[in-house]
Amino acid sequence: MKLHLFHFHSSIDQSNQVSESESESAGCAVRRGAGVGTGVLVHYPYRLTDPGVQRACSQACSQAMEMKMKTLLFLVCIATVSSQDVHLSTEPEIRGTLSEKVSISCQISGKHSAERMTVRWLKGKQEVYTYQGASGTGKAGAAYLERANLVEKALSTGDVSLLLSNTTITDEGEYTCSVGSSALATTQLKLGSLGTRPILVMDKFGSVRSLSLSCKSEGWHPIPEVVWTAGDGQTLSGQPVKTSPGSTGLLNVLSSITLTVEDGSKVTCAIINPVLATKTQETLKISGDFPPDVSPWLIAFWIVFFIVLSVAGTVFYFFKKKLEAIKEKERQAKEAEREPLLGAHENKDKKETKEEYVKLKKELSEARVVNNSEWKRILSKKHVGISLTKGSEGPALAEGNHYWEVEVGEKKEWIVGVKKDGVTVTEKSSTSEGVWALSCSETTGYRALLPSPFPITPASPPRKLGCLLDYAEGQLTFYDADNRHRLYTFDTKFDAPLKSFYQ
Repeated sequence: MKLHLFHFHSSIDQSNQVSESESESAGCAVRRGAGVGTGVLVHYPYRLTDPGVQRACSQACSQAMEMKMKTLLFLVCIATVSSQDVHLSTEPEIRGTLSEKVSISCQISGKHSAERMTVRWLKGKQEVYTYQGASGTGKAGAAYLERANLVEKALSTGDVSLLLSNTTITDEGEYTCSVGSSALATTQLKLGSLGTRPILVMDKFGSVRSLSLSCKSEGWHPIPEVVWTAGDGQTLSGQPVKTSPGSTGLLNVLSSITLTVEDGSKVTCAIINPVLATKTQETLKISGDFPPDVSPWLIAFWIVFFIVLSVAGTVFYFFKKKLEAIKEKERQAKEAEREPLLGAHENKDKKETKEEYVKLKKELSEARVVNNSEWKRILSKKHVGISLTKGSEGPALAEGNHYWEVEVGEKKEWIVGVKKDGVTVTEKSSTSEGVWALSCSETTGYRALLPSPFPITPASPPRKLGCLLDYAEGQLTFYDADNRHRLYTFDTKFDAPLKSFYQ
């Protein structure tokens, strides 16, 4: 009997393969395609009765079966791992405090490790943070540099939560967490800011049985809820809440209520943040009669108020008269200077007129002087970003108080002030064209550029002009900065950004 013994090689050669029946006749059934590396069968004619041949045949069959089982097990493992699904869990809504750190949770179910996976966080279509498991590195999006990150130590437990620091209002919205190519989860981020403790202000007495109160606070986001309660805990009905934007981008809140005798002498204003579920409150307790039938303090207030109003009106009247007298004396003094050859008696009258003009001008100058405390307050508003030379403009100003100075020196021709962006300034410009400025000319002297130019009479030619802009109040005041004299104030309403200029 002949034995057909086969060696297995890594390449396939159909011409050297034998049939399944031939291999079985050798007592060793080796089938084609039994495992990795099978294919070429080399034929050796031996007798099955030889002991060495029997051992070789048995060993070859065992190795072929072992290779087949390992290959099968490997393919099963591959199929099991590739078919395993990744499920994510997160909270539908995350709440945090503005300007602080917030964690937006996202967890792989079963706490499977995410160290070798790709993790992405998106806000809408904007990239927030991407972690590449292949390299073990992460990168924040352009708008989240140094603010967005993952806790890499927690990736081994499947925690892929996003850490967001220094949060702003623009960070609010829907975030998407993705792991791998198919696992997605979304959550909503809401942020809030708790404002300042309320201030209760008594507005007015509505009658002998009621008074009006206001509750004010700053630094809120989003719009809060305001709750008024009486001393017995009963909720009172106030007017709708009014909000206005503050300088920091947060909201200022105002709520008003009319309190009656029936409501009691104690009232509390509580302001509640709907996102943070926190509140701040203030209580007012009214002692004595509520309200008093006749308030002696109220009577005294009105008496003093009318006295002050009368004094102010009187001062203004005489100031205006003195200003008119100064202008008249100035005209007469100039006329006297142009007529040096008049008679002795007439020259004497002109001289007295000029001396009276100088005296009145000095009095007006003293009335325009700014005191030390007021000047310090003005200098505290100095804008370091405005430094003007002739023919230049400053940055746009759309809010707040700003003070700057312009060196005009001995120049005889100049225009200094503010204007709306894009407006061309000439000597004929005025407030109606969006220009608020003072001008100096050898022919016209010092003038405020109004539709009808207003002449200004400084005590001495100013070498350095001070400019104080109060955008919200609509005021622009000019000063002789060296002598601390107020020259002129524009009162208006600004409705567009302004630019300082010197030309």
